[in-house]
Amino acid sequence: MSNPAPASPQPPAGDEIRTVIVGTAGHIDHGKSSLVRALTGIDPDRLAEEQARGMTIDLGFAPYRHRSGATVGFIDVPGHERFVRNMVAGATSVDIALLVVAADDGVMPQTREHLAILELLGVRCGLVVLNKIDLVDDDLVEMAAADVADLVAGTFLEGAPLVRVSVADGSGLPALRATLDDLVAAVAPHGDDGPFRMPVQRVFSMAGHGLVLTGVPVSGRVQVGDQLEVVGSGMSLRVRGIQAYGVRRECARAGHSTALNVAGVEKDDVSRGDVLAVPQVFRAARFVALDFVAAPGARLRARHAVRVHAGTAETLGQAVVLDVEEPPETPSAVPVQLRLEAPLCVAPGDRALVRDAASMQLLGGGLVLAAGDGRLKRGKQRVLEALRQRRETLGDTLRLALAIVSAAGTRGCRLAELSREVGRPPSALRESLAQPLAEGEVHLQGEQLFGAEAVGQAADALVAELKLEHRQRPLMEWVDVGRLRTRLALPEPLLQAAVASDERLESASGGRLRRRGHRGRLTPELQAAREALLERLRLAGSCPPDSGPEQTGLDPRQHAALVEMLRESGEIVVIAGLLFHAEALARMKQQLVEHARRRQGAIVIPELRDELGTTRKYLIPLLEHFDALGLTARHGDQRVLRGGLGADGSPGAS
Repeated sequence: MSNPAPASPQPPAGDEIRTVIVGTAGHIDHGKSSLVRALTGIDPDRLAEEQARGMTIDLGFAPYRHRSGATVGFIDVPGHERFVRNMVAGATSVDIALLVVAADDGVMPQTREHLAILELLGVRCGLVVLNKIDLVDDDLVEMAAADVADLVAGTFLEGAPLVRVSVADGSGLPALRATLDDLVAAVAPHGDDGPFRMPVQRVFSMAGHGLVLTGVPVSGRVQVGDQLEVVGSGMSLRVRGIQAYGVRRECARAGHSTALNVAGVEKDDVSRGDVLAVPQVFRAARFVALDFVAAPGARLRARHAVRVHAGTAETLGQAVVLDVEEPPETPSAVPVQLRLEAPLCVAPGDRALVRDAASMQLLGGGLVLAAGDGRLKRGKQRVLEALRQRRETLGDTLRLALAIVSAAGTRGCRLAELSREVGRPPSALRESLAQPLAEGEVHLQGEQLFGAEAVGQAADALVAELKLEHRQRPLMEWVDVGRLRTRLALPEPLLQAAVASDERLESASGGRLRRRGHRGRLTPELQAAREALLERLRLAGSCPPDSGPEQTGLDPRQHAALVEMLRESGEIVVIAGLLFHAEALARMKQQLVEHARRRQGAIVIPELRDELGTTRKYLIPLLEHFDALGLTARHGDQRVLRGGLGADGSPGAS
C-alpha cells in the first residue's frame, strides 16, 4: 500500500485504467479461477484455504491487460452454492460476464443460478466460455454447446459469443482474448460523475501503513487527502493513500478495483458490507422499495422472510408485495418493500437480490426505487403511483428529484433529505433545480421544497377561504394569516410559497392576507359611522371614550366589525379594550421618549400623566402596551426607557 510504500510503484507512463469490470460466473470446478490465471497471470485464489481446497471461497481480483495497453479489472467469483453471497458481492460490480461451463459437465445448478443472478443484477454484456474441451470428444463438446444455447435463450447472453477453450493446453485462449478485448472496447466505461461511494469488500491492516479498505467504487472519484464517512455509523476517515491493481494512484474512480489506506478508524470499526462515501450525501435505511422481478421458477409470498444482498452487504428481513392486485410470481416487475433487520446503504438505481431466508433459494431481485425509514402500505394507489414515477425517472437525477418532490405533496421535502434520496450533494442538487425553480415547476421556501401542484392546491385553498372570510366579514380588507394556517392545516413554508407564487394573493406586514385588490365594502351608514368614530378618537387623544356601540350608533355586530376593520387597517389600536387613534398613540409615544430623555431614561409616572393630559385609567394600560413593545421596562415600582439613551440622547437598543 502507499504513503509511503517502496514496494508499490508509481504507474508507468501510459498505464491507463479502463473503468470496466469483467467477472466470471459458473458452477464449482468448471475452471473459472484457472481461466483468470491464464488470462491475467495472477492466481485469484488468494486465501490459503482456497488454495488448499482448490475452490474459490471469496472474491479474487486481478488486473487484465487489454490489447490497447489499458488495465481492466477481473473478478473471479466462487461457484459453490454455500458461497453464493460472495458471488453476489462480486457480480454487483460486473460490466462484462464470462459464463464458464465445463464441457465434461455441461450446464449445472450453479450455472443456472449464476446466470439468473447476472440477469437480475442488470448485466447486459458477456460471452460464454466452454472450458475443458480437452477432456471430451468433439461430439460431447457440441452437445455441451447446444445445452448452453438452450440455457441462455431469452437472456442477455442469447447470441453472445461462445468460445471453446482448454486452460490445460491453451487451446482457444488467443481467440478468447481477442473476443474479450472486443467486448471491453465496445462497453462504455464507468464515468466518475456523482459523489464517491464504495461498498467495502475487504478490511485488513498492513504493517507500516495501517488500515486498508478495498472494493469497487460504484460512483464518483476519491483523491488522497479526501474525507469520507462510513455511511450510517457517524464515523469519518481520511484517505492516506490509494492503490489500483497493485499500483499507487492519486485518485480512484468508479469502475475499478480500489484499495484505500485510511486513517481515523480502527479495523473493528469497519466491516465488509459497509459503504464509504462523501459525507452527508448517502444514508443507510431499513426500508427499501424494489422493482422486483421473480427468478425463474421462484415464487415470492405476500410477506416473505428473506435474505437481501446489495453491494457487498447482506441482511435478513421481510419482503412485502405492495401491489395486492399483481401476483408476485408474475414475470413482470412488481413493487416490493424490503423491511430489513439492519440498514443498507443503497441509492435509486442500485440492484438488490432477494433469497429465501431459510432455503437460500434465489427468489428474484431488481432495481432500488427508494430507501427510507417508514413502512409503505399495501394496495395504496398513491404509493404505487409514486413508485411508478420513481421507476420511470431512474437514471435522470433531476427528473427523479422532481418526482420525489411531487410525491411529497403538501408535506414537502427538505433539500438535505432530497439530496440523500437521489444521492447528490445539496449544492449540486440546488444547481440542478435552478431552471425548474425559475419556471415554477418546484418552489423552494427556506430549505423546504414543494411541487407546483401542492403549491397550487394550497393557493386555491387560501383563495377559497379568503372568499368565505370576505363574505362573512364584508368590512374587513385583511385576514390574519395565522387563523388561515390553523384552519387549513397548512405548513408555514407551504403557505409562504403559495402566497409568494400566486398573483391572486396579496400580503401585508403584521401577518395579513387578502385577495389581491379586495376592499372592505362600506354602506353610506357605515362610512358615516367610521368617519365619526375616527374623529371622536382623534379629538379624545389620550383619554378615549368607551368603546361600546353607543359610539357609532350601530348594532353590536356591525360595531364590532367596524372596529376590527379599523384595527386591521392600522387606523386605530386596541389596548386593554380601549380604542386609541393611531396618530394620537404615536404622539404619546414621542412624548414618552422626550420625557425619559430629559430624565436620563427614567419615567416619572405622575409627571408623565400630566404631560399627556390623561389619568391612571389610561396611562397604566398605555405603559403596559409600551412594555410589550419593548420600548419601556418595569423595575419594581419604577419604569425606564428600555436600553437607556444612546450617545445622541435617543433611546438605546434593547
